[in-house]
Amino acid sequence: MATVLLIEDESCKQDGLAEFLARVGYQCHSVVSIQQAADFIRTGGCLDLLMVSTPVNVSEQLASILTEVAGYLPLVVVGERGQDDFIDDYLKIGVDGFVFRPLDQRLLRMSVESALRMGRLDRRVRQQRRQLADFSQQMDLEQEVAFKIYQNVLQSNYLHTGVIKSFMSPMALFNGDLLLAERTPDNNLYVLLGDFTGHGLSASVAAMPVADIFYGMARKGFALADLVQEINARLYRVLPTNRFLAATAVALYPDSKSLSLITCGLPEHFLVNDLDGSHKVIPSKNIPLGIQRTLELEEQSFSVARHHHLYLMTDGVFDAPNSQGEAFGTERITAALCRRAASGFDSLRAMLDEHTADLKQQDDISFVKLICDVDDVPWQCAIAERLDRPTQALNWKTSMELEIDALRLLNPVPVLVDALMEIQGLQQYRQSIFLIISELFANALDHGLLKLDSAIKTSPEGFMRFYQMKEERLQGLQVGKICLLFSHKPTDKGGQLTIEVSDSGDGFNWQGFQHDLRDNLGFCGRGLKLLETLCSRVTFHGKGNRVTAVFDWLR
Repeated sequence: MATVLLIEDESCKQDGLAEFLARVGYQCHSVVSIQQAADFIRTGGCLDLLMVSTPVNVSEQLASILTEVAGYLPLVVVGERGQDDFIDDYLKIGVDGFVFRPLDQRLLRMSVESALRMGRLDRRVRQQRRQLADFSQQMDLEQEVAFKIYQNVLQSNYLHTGVIKSFMSPMALFNGDLLLAERTPDNNLYVLLGDFTGHGLSASVAAMPVADIFYGMARKGFALADLVQEINARLYRVLPTNRFLAATAVALYPDSKSLSLITCGLPEHFLVNDLDGSHKVIPSKNIPLGIQRTLELEEQSFSVARHHHLYLMTDGVFDAPNSQGEAFGTERITAALCRRAASGFDSLRAMLDEHTADLKQQDDISFVKLICDVDDVPWQCAIAERLDRPTQALNWKTSMELEIDALRLLNPVPVLVDALMEIQGLQQYRQSIFLIISELFANALDHGLLKLDSAIKTSPEGFMRFYQMKEERLQGLQVGKICLLFSHKPTDKGGQLTIEVSDSGDGFNWQGFQHDLRDNLGFCGRGLKLLETLCSRVTFHGKGNRVTAVFDWLR
């Protein structure tokens, strides 16, 4: 039942308004003055409608009362015809209806019900606004928590290394672009720049599994192509058909002074030579990730030195419009990067800001500069690492034998190292063990089975030619196998891991590879000396197709 507060003086009571309102179903409270009405409102009386029946113009006093009401209070006025000034004053304070004497009860009831409907609508709107405000506050809190988790998962210390400089400007709180960087156990640097379809939270939801795969596989030493294939397979399973990830994965190899890229749908990238300001355009060679179940990836490789800078960018840079709707475009990008090559990153950002001025951002914008410093490797950490907690040494032995068909398809080293970590828990020595097994396995495959000569690797170009020959011979070889035997035993100070690798090849002249690492600045011949540095004992047997390495670790 609606409640009506009626203001009427003694001269108006003969209209019978209070009786009429009660008769048609309203609860009516009658007062004879503005002061009594104000007292009723201040004491918290429940009220749905205010009705004034008086020949006196009291609009100013009513305006004061209405300001004390939380929200909107409908107002209906009963007056005399011809009181134009009277009506104008009431219009100023927002009257909802006029009823003129002599009263028509049907029009009166219609005016009251219309005003009450407006009141109910106002209450419903205010309630919905409160709900929306509560929902917005809850969403802000949830997004803040989600964003912190998102940032913690994606962030890596290697993004802060001196060779990576990045600029990322998302359209919303969550970024549809992502940048990942990680060091492998053999001190290569992996970088991935990606651009998901769309913007904001919907575009970034798949960043978590991508980061999980990238960091996990990079830290275990998987090849760049294997890492990209795994990301593609995961995205194909989890993304809707209209969603995908345009991305470029980069590997910087200090040992071979080379750079490899797997480009999957992003715009062209630029390899800039600071010495002369020249540049190479690196186009996309593969489709974006998550569209097909499997990919035949094409990898691009380049020889690099300290004066080379690789610039990666998403399409938000190319497409950024100015006030005339003109895109930033390739010409402006190359002009910024090559005009003053040493400061290309800052020039690009300044030119982009000038081009877009104060226009609203239309897309996520990201670009990255990778300094190809293969001589001074700032992300490299020490080979030996101290144990943070004691590890219980166990007695165990395991082995693996790989035939040629398996050797063509996979690199077992990351899997083997991961298994050893699970068995013995030597996470603190992962890098050292990875390097030992990698070198032993590479010697068995490259020199034992494929009969490749490391002397080919006398230059960055020779290094890439070596791996081309390796792939050709691996595909052509019909018979061959490599056996790996691992055994572990406790010692007084910790434990001893013995690794024996043998192959079915003719062996190689291992005596000819005795070089000192400190004097070797070339691209080959350092592996055996590295083994001697890491291991307490390295023993070649017979013609060199069986070798035993012993690694001692301390508690």
